[in-house]
Amino acid sequence: MSHAWRPVFVVLAVIVAILVMRMILVPHDFAAKNGDYKYQWHRLSAETTSKDFTVKYKGKEFCQQCHPDLVDKINASGHQNIQCENCHVMVESAKKSHPIDLKGDFGYLLDIGIDRSRELCKRCHAELSYRPQTYVMTKGTVKETVKFKQIDPTKHNAGIECVMCHDVHTAGFKAAGK
Repeated sequence: MSHAWRPVFVVLAVIVAILVMRMILVPHDFAAKNGDYKYQWHRLSAETTSKDFTVKYKGKEFCQQCHPDLVDKINASGHQNIQCENCHVMVESAKKSHPIDLKGDFGYLLDIGIDRSRELCKRCHAELSYRPQTYVMTKGTVKETVKFKQIDPTKHNAGIECVMCHDVHTAGFKAAGK
């Protein structure tokens, strides 16, 4: 046998090894759904898994049961597209402060509380070069382009919590005396 055949056998062995490993590692239901071979590759059973996944967020509808006045204020404000959980979920369960046991009584999976920190508002309102300058606000069937309010947190009332001047549920200034 010629020395030229050795590299051919090595290449063939590598190809066979790759095919065997692919058969072992790639799930049997991994396919391109609907014949779209560019974007639809996924494990088909993942669709069922995703549908059966327990949703943690319940949205404004859940909160409106007890807080209809606040949800109505938010829906009429610049914060209407933001769900309550965006601001009220507590990452540290020690900071949870909701008076009702939402987990035990309603099966709610998140710790809810009130965070009045400046850091919370800066998540959306700190001036960043990549953040859009406008957004589309929808009120009923009317769509309106609105300027997104951003601040430089080092210059705009540094050291003062935002909630001292702003009512987050109306996305505006607090009324005098409140």
